[in-house]
Amino acid sequence: MNKKRQNSQRNESGLKDHKRYKKELNPPFLASGLNMTTSSWFDERLPEMLWAVLVIGNTERSSALKFFRYIAKFVENNQDCSNVTLTGISKLPEKKRKLFIKHFVNYSEAINEIFQSLLLFPELPSFANWQEVLSEPKPDEDYRKLSDGVAKTFWHQSEEATDCRWIKFLCQIVGGKMKFFSSIPDIKETLRGVYEYPNYGDLRHIRPFIRASEIAPDPKNNINGSDWARYFWKHCFDHTRCIPEETINKKIGKRQKKLVDEVENSRKHYFEETVKIRKTLIDHFFATSKISTIDSRHEGAFGLTIYALSLFIEIIFYGTSLSITGRLGLRALVEIYITFSYLLQKEKSESRVWDDYRSYGTGQIKLIYLKLQEMNNILSSIELKEMDHIANEDKWVEFIPINLGHWDSANLRKMAEEVKLKKLYDKFYDYTSGFMHGNWGAVRESVYQKCINPLHRYHRVPIYDLPLMPSVTKDAHEIMNNILECLSEAYPDFNSRIN
Repeated sequence: MNKKRQNSQRNESGLKDHKRYKKELNPPFLASGLNMTTSSWFDERLPEMLWAVLVIGNTERSSALKFFRYIAKFVENNQDCSNVTLTGISKLPEKKRKLFIKHFVNYSEAINEIFQSLLLFPELPSFANWQEVLSEPKPDEDYRKLSDGVAKTFWHQSEEATDCRWIKFLCQIVGGKMKFFSSIPDIKETLRGVYEYPNYGDLRHIRPFIRASEIAPDPKNNINGSDWARYFWKHCFDHTRCIPEETINKKIGKRQKKLVDEVENSRKHYFEETVKIRKTLIDHFFATSKISTIDSRHEGAFGLTIYALSLFIEIIFYGTSLSITGRLGLRALVEIYITFSYLLQKEKSESRVWDDYRSYGTGQIKLIYLKLQEMNNILSSIELKEMDHIANEDKWVEFIPINLGHWDSANLRKMAEEVKLKKLYDKFYDYTSGFMHGNWGAVRESVYQKCINPLHRYHRVPIYDLPLMPSVTKDAHEIMNNILECLSEAYPDFNSRIN
């Protein structure tokens, strides 16, 4: 499905619809300036409509809607029963409450068997009244009914969730709690669509109208954040088990095998390629080397390229292309490519740009060395003597400044814009930077999976095996060849590319 069409069907705004406020991009609802409060369908309102959720999730839809109309007819004749949430029903006077609950169970034996699931919850609003008219629940069978109902109605825009929200809204209308002005354009046609739902009117208009109206708070019967809703989810969590997605999803198993096979095939394919490229690259280094004094441009250009190729080789041969580390490597390749392109463009107007790049890096080594020396720290990953040697390599360290900013006045984003690589920056950098910084999106993708038990709200549980994500090999390959293109521009003609 076309992504734009998919977003349209899910009523989600595109990036262009967001408005910037300081350092935030706000979607239309937040950007509107209205003082809105949010209400979660599955967290707060689904448990309150559990009787409808059970029916729509465990019977044919036509039969379920027929039962809903049967409830609405009662409300039409008993307008004080307009709030058909479980908490709303429990707040009715005892005589009317018992009458209403009796009406629920007088419909059919099949519906009664479904409603038995309600008795799994000792804290159910008006539990005693429901217990009087229903048989004892059968936990294994009834938790399955609960699971089926919640699974079908969990997404607030699903057909089944909309059906449950419709009967709640319809009862508010026939119970006289919801009034509409006839001056509103097309309101009569829209209301007819609600009364005759889903058999009349344009459902592309009727369904959103139902959902928007159902979510509207009723000051006299506010059930948002109800004790029952919190209890419902806590009870389900305590009495049913987690089902990690990887334990039963065959698709995941097949995907993991496919990814592992891809890594093995990549190793075989790239072994000869990278050995050949690296040797040719070093040969080209010596062929273009003209003098033994410091040559910031020559050493910088070949250094960036060989460094990038080493990263590419590590991604392939250490099998990190499916991992977090692979994404860190991809980020580094993107930065190298943008930096290299920027240096090539900037040198046309600033002859010292390669010297600035080199001097900045030397200054950073000096800074690291001095900090560690003052802290008297010994790190297994850093050889202090080597740091000292590099810091003094070009000139005595006392003549090396430490630049606390960037080696150029521009940051990487601006550099990408200047060399017309902004699309590449947007494509890769933000995503891979999330893994570098341990942002929640990266953490979620790499170490968590869904618990597919609907009664646990599809919460997140850790992945048991090390994470395997889509391979970065193809992207890394493309960027590596672009870096080789940069080298060829700096020192023609280097025509070797990774096939």
